[in-house]
Amino acid sequence: MLSERLQAIADLIEYGETMADIGTDHGFLPVYLIKTGKCPYAIATDISQNSLKKAENLILSEGALNYCSARVGNGLDPIENAEVDDVVIAGMGGMLMTEILSADLNKSRSFKKFILQPRSKLYYLRKWIRDNGFTIKKEIIAKEGDRFCEILLVESCKKPNYSDGEGFLLSDYFPETLINNPNELTLEYLNHHLFKNETILNNLKENMSRTNDNDSNALKMKEFEEMVNHLKFLIEKYENKNI
Repeated sequence: MLSERLQAIADLIEYGETMADIGTDHGFLPVYLIKTGKCPYAIATDISQNSLKKAENLILSEGALNYCSARVGNGLDPIENAEVDDVVIAGMGGMLMTEILSADLNKSRSFKKFILQPRSKLYYLRKWIRDNGFTIKKEIIAKEGDRFCEILLVESCKKPNYSDGEGFLLSDYFPETLINNPNELTLEYLNHHLFKNETILNNLKENMSRTNDNDSNALKMKEFEEMVNHLKFLIEKYENKNI
């Protein structure tokens, strides 16, 4: 049985698709997909031979040796261009994910889709996606303990529309794709981040009244005011769609 996070990732893979799990660790996801018959073939990779050994042991114990290949290597290096339909990269930082995807863009574009679940720097990853001819088709929210997990389904654009390298946008932090395919956690997630940003904004206002660094605080306040208004917009739009 998978965790809620891994189950949400598994649900984005269609029956009959092949997949690779980059940084597989224990190998729970590819073995589950083989055992349930969802994937006819899977690849489990890890940069560490010691970590990969855990996946190899699971593959062997679950009788999946003929359907799941375990390979050691960095990023996408262990798999060939278009060798599988779907590539899962989960549990890494967003910046590391962009390094993996950037290492060989032709290879990255050869796969049907990526399922990405970053632990940090999600806004950085979203910006990289729009800057490099990929598109986010769907975003869903899962939970692992008390932690929210954002899961992105990403495809290469047939006609890439490359960004001009502009700075971060509000949509890099909280895009409308979050409410296009909502689940039972979407509103909780948005309200959680609204509370966090409102708290920071209120603290900045208090600091501004006590210090002389008004220019710096004013700039930060403007950024967080824009973020708060953006989150309120998304929440209102979500609620209007689900009346």
